[in-house]
Amino acid sequence: MSKRIPYVDIRGYHEGVTGSCIRNTVHFAYGGTYRFLVDYGMYQGEGHNRGLDYNDSVNPEKISAVLLTHPHLDHDGALPIFVKKGYNKKIYMSDAAACVIDIGFRDSYNIMKKDAKLLKKPPLYSETDIERTLSLIEPVRFEQPVRIHDFITVTFFNNGHLIGASVILVQIHEPGQEPINLLYTGDYKHDNVFLDIKPLPFWVYALPNLTIICESTYGTTNSWDIKHTWEEDIIDACSQNRTIVNTAFAQGRFQELMYFIRKLQDEGEIPKDYPVRVDGKTGIDYTFRYISHSNIIKFKEGMDNFFPYNLQFVDEKSRPSVMNYTGGQIIITTSGMGSNGPAREYIPHYLSKSNALIYFPGYTSEETIGRRIIEAEYGQTVVIKNQEIMKRAQVLQTLQFSAHDPADWLIAFLNMFAPRSILFNHGAPEIKDSLESRAKRETGVTKTGILGMGYVYRITSYGIDKAIQK
Repeated sequence: MSKRIPYVDIRGYHEGVTGSCIRNTVHFAYGGTYRFLVDYGMYQGEGHNRGLDYNDSVNPEKISAVLLTHPHLDHDGALPIFVKKGYNKKIYMSDAAACVIDIGFRDSYNIMKKDAKLLKKPPLYSETDIERTLSLIEPVRFEQPVRIHDFITVTFFNNGHLIGASVILVQIHEPGQEPINLLYTGDYKHDNVFLDIKPLPFWVYALPNLTIICESTYGTTNSWDIKHTWEEDIIDACSQNRTIVNTAFAQGRFQELMYFIRKLQDEGEIPKDYPVRVDGKTGIDYTFRYISHSNIIKFKEGMDNFFPYNLQFVDEKSRPSVMNYTGGQIIITTSGMGSNGPAREYIPHYLSKSNALIYFPGYTSEETIGRRIIEAEYGQTVVIKNQEIMKRAQVLQTLQFSAHDPADWLIAFLNMFAPRSILFNHGAPEIKDSLESRAKRETGVTKTGILGMGYVYRITSYGIDKAIQK
């Protein structure tokens, strides 16, 4: 009779970049099971209704814990729905993530109500469900192990993707059995403008019996492919007294753009009196929440003072005067892909103006307003909010502010370990395929797999044991 050994069945429910949800079922040698989720997010993009589109196949009664890599809606947005359906156990996340997660929930709820009304569907959760979700949060300090089960320990490590983001280590240590170690990168970046991101402790790199669950968002892009043009473009546009509309994600990019504009001002590259307007309630809320919780977030020295000179915070009342301003100005506005937030007003207003520069300093997914106007030719008509608008503005894009490491950095990260196996997630299917093939060549790891493609991967202390089609 063969000896029973512990194993973990891992299933990713998200085929692409958004809607992150990984179900993990630990089967102990003694016969018991323990199930936990890593993330539970919404599907996002122009083809999805925010707050109305998520993976509905996870039974809350069978899940004993949720581990959150970071507070982005494509990773946490479905948690209030999960709680409404009956989940009532702990949701573990970094203490920095716990500081701000409510802002995204409330913003998503407000958009969800509008989407639900248009589609004549009821909202999938309420403000009460948000409060109940917040009450389940268990804030965790980085590098402080937490025991979520007698035989399972979880440790969160700082991750440069976003303030509050984590790399999560799960260690399964059943007595008398070989340990199983699982490392979830989440959306990963090795550095951050505002934070001092240190390498993982040496003992983590040296872990035996390790399987890494690695993101692959930019799995076909290398660092040398990314052109760093934003500063030069901003300096040139300011010298021509142009209006510059920068779209920005409310977390991270919104604050980074303010910092880099301040840096250009301090270096004398653009005038300190050039008007800078920041618009987007959610982005502004995150900004002041970060600053007010600097005792937890721990900025680099001096980095909590990143406001540009001649700065104006804009709201609905003051927005018309900003759009009617005839001089040069720099605008930072949510949302990053242009399809939500005040960007939906600024882009139609400035797209037809030849003296305007509309800048997307990040990724734009298919069918978003950003992608459509980037791909449109000069002079071509673009339909936005049922308006036909001729493109006369200059429209630019850069990936230099990406909050994800490119492929070469991910491979370098993986080579810091000696894993038994690697599973790839969080990327378009063809990009996950490409990164998997490259990782096999450049890391020497032969046991690899791709989550979100209908397979459950069985992981033992030897890595991937088999893939089970579901």
